[in-house]
Amino acid sequence: MINAFQIDFMTRIDKFQQLLKSHNLDAFLIRTFEGNNNNVYYLSGFSGTTGVLLIAKDANYLITDARYWSRAQLEAPNFTLVKLERGQNLIDVINRTLELNGLNLNNLIGFESHLLSYELANQWLAKIKAKLIPISNLVEQLRQFKSTEEAELIEYACNKTCKVFEEVAKIIVAGMTEEQIAFELDTRLRKYGAISNSFPSIVASGPNSAIPHHKTSSRKVKAGEPVILDFGGLFPGGYCSDLTRTIFVPGLEPNPQMVEIYQIVLAANHKAAMALKPGLKWVEYDKVARDYIESRGFGQYFTHGLGHSVGLLVHDPYDYEQFPFEPGAVITNEPGIYVEGLGGVRIEDDMLVTQEGSISLTKAPYLDLK
Repeated sequence: MINAFQIDFMTRIDKFQQLLKSHNLDAFLIRTFEGNNNNVYYLSGFSGTTGVLLIAKDANYLITDARYWSRAQLEAPNFTLVKLERGQNLIDVINRTLELNGLNLNNLIGFESHLLSYELANQWLAKIKAKLIPISNLVEQLRQFKSTEEAELIEYACNKTCKVFEEVAKIIVAGMTEEQIAFELDTRLRKYGAISNSFPSIVASGPNSAIPHHKTSSRKVKAGEPVILDFGGLFPGGYCSDLTRTIFVPGLEPNPQMVEIYQIVLAANHKAAMALKPGLKWVEYDKVARDYIESRGFGQYFTHGLGHSVGLLVHDPYDYEQFPFEPGAVITNEPGIYVEGLGGVRIEDDMLVTQEGSISLTKAPYLDLK
């Protein structure tokens, strides 16, 4: 596995600076507070929870405080560091950093309007000494398509997550609670190196499996019934996995209708995987699985989209309307059927679009219910 220090952050910065030119911007401000903006990490490598990047045409600055100073020196060597001292106002430090680069009220500076509160945006517009231009999703345009190094980090996360599934699937027995099963998933994710979950693990059993995003509960699983396991981890390097498998609790034969539903969902998953390739549009990808499930009489029970982008976030940014798939897109493939009063099935894989088509980064086994 590669690590974050092997990622070519300068190439990312160069690409972003080209975007600045295309928008006639002199520089761009990117802020994270309490770790709420992964764009800071994506462009700099800085993983601290509080900081501001100023990326100009030929210079890069990172503003952060004493808590993260040593980390910033290690993680963001391509940036000139500016310290926010205790008691200083961040806007004053931003203005000082603009001055360091010769930027002033005559310059156009972009900022991420979609990630700032209304109140903070108004403060910036009033007090920062430049012509601020609100722009949404500029960095996200780059994040849509993963480099070889990013794809390798996601594949590493997927491999570890699949090992977790194989271990936990073997120990599920009637009488365990959903919460106990989730605990086993979560502790094994840590065992295999996850920094954290990429989202709260979903364990949905019996009638709860008919709720696509069921909140894991204290319900005890019963022999023969379906259990949906939907979970993933955030691993070193900063990238996520997202895996769903449906199993049947051993001890009794599963309901034949649920077996049929499982086989339909699995076939839909395979058909979508075969169709996924460069140039395919999101609506076309979704339609492959949806049309098949519809043809088998369960169209009304497939109640969500076929998938989403995966990367630094488990729901990574992707402009599904504007951008067809290109090599480097990592997209989930997760058809599902949910019948209230009976149960549900979801099967999810993380797919990497390649020059030739696509490959699955998740290798966890499916059930053989012939």
